[in-house]
Amino acid sequence: MKNTCPLLFCCAIFTLTTNLVFADDTSPSRSDHIKAFNEAQRCFNSLVNTMAMRKTDCAKRALEAGRFIFEPDSLNIAALTYNYGNAIRKKGGRVEARKVLGQALELYEAIYGESSLEVINVLIDMGETRKVKAIAKKYFEKDSVEYADVLLRLSQSNMLGLKESSRYANWALEIYLEEEGIESYRTATASFQMGKVKFAQDKHKSAIPYLIGATKHPEVATFAHGWLVRAYGLTNQDDMASYHATQIGKSHEEERTDFVPIFIPRPDYPKHAQKSGVEGYAVIEFTISNEGRVTDIELVKESPESNGFGEEALKTGARLLYAPRFTDGVAEEVPGVRYKYSFKMAR
Repeated sequence: MKNTCPLLFCCAIFTLTTNLVFADDTSPSRSDHIKAFNEAQRCFNSLVNTMAMRKTDCAKRALEAGRFIFEPDSLNIAALTYNYGNAIRKKGGRVEARKVLGQALELYEAIYGESSLEVINVLIDMGETRKVKAIAKKYFEKDSVEYADVLLRLSQSNMLGLKESSRYANWALEIYLEEEGIESYRTATASFQMGKVKFAQDKHKSAIPYLIGATKHPEVATFAHGWLVRAYGLTNQDDMASYHATQIGKSHEEERTDFVPIFIPRPDYPKHAQKSGVEGYAVIEFTISNEGRVTDIELVKESPESNGFGEEALKTGARLLYAPRFTDGVAEEVPGVRYKYSFKMAR
C-alpha cells in the first residue's frame, strides 16, 4: 500500500547517497565513519518493517556513525534519531521509543519551532494525541481531508490503544466519505484501518463491512480481500471466504508462486496425545479447486501414528482456503498440493 501520510506532514529523512564523498577530507577515521554510515543507511533503507530487529540495528548504527559526521543539532541528526526511535517503536519497545523520539522532537522543535507541521509525525509516533490535534486545528479546518489525514495517522500509531485507534479512524472515515466519496483511496484506507482495528478487538463480524468498503479502491482491495478471507473464515462463512480468495487469485494471475493458504483454521489437539504429552505432525495432500477450496483430501503421513494427528489434520485441512490459480482469466484446479500440520505442546 502507498504511504497514507500526506507529503506536508512527512518528516524530512536525510539519506546520504552510497557514493558520498567529502572532497576536503583525508582523515582515515572520518572516512571510516562515512563508510560505516553509508553501509548502515543502505541496510536501513533495504529492509521492510517486518524485519524489525535488523532494521532497528541498522538505524542505530547509522545514527552512531552520523554523530561523527554531522553537527549534533543538525536536521540530519534529527532525522537519524527519528529513524532509530521509529524503528524501536515498530519493534514494540514503547518506553525506549518514547525516549529516543523525544530526543528527535527536541531537535525538530529547535529547528522548526514548536507547534510546526514538521514535528507532527514525531508527536504521532509518540502517541501525543492532544498536541497533534492542537497543531492540526491550527493549520486545518476540522472537516477537511488534511485534518482527516492527521486523524488517520494517529489511528495507525501503535502507541495508542485500540479504543482510541477506532475513534480516530472512524472520524477520518466520516470526513473522507463526505469530502471524497466511497471510492477514493483515502476512504478505502480509512475503512481498511477500521476493519483491522475491529479485527484486533476480535470483532470479526463488525470488521467485515469496513473491509468490504476497503475493496472499493484497487490499491487497497487486494489487502482487504485477504483480511475478508480471514474474517469470513473465522465466522464460519466459507462461501464468502472462498469468494474473496478467488478475488485475490484474479489479482495475482501473472504470478507463479508456491501455494500458500490464506486462511488456516487451527486444529484441535487430540485429547489422548495431549494427556500423554505426545507431540507430532500430519501431512495431507489435496486438490485446490477453482474456488480456492480443498477437495480430494488424503492423509499422506502422520507421526507418531495412532495418536489422532492425521484425523485432526484431515478435518481441519478441509477448511483451508487458497487464492486459486488463474490462466487467461479462467480459474484452474491444482492437484497434488501438500500441507503439514505440526502439533506441539505449549511451553
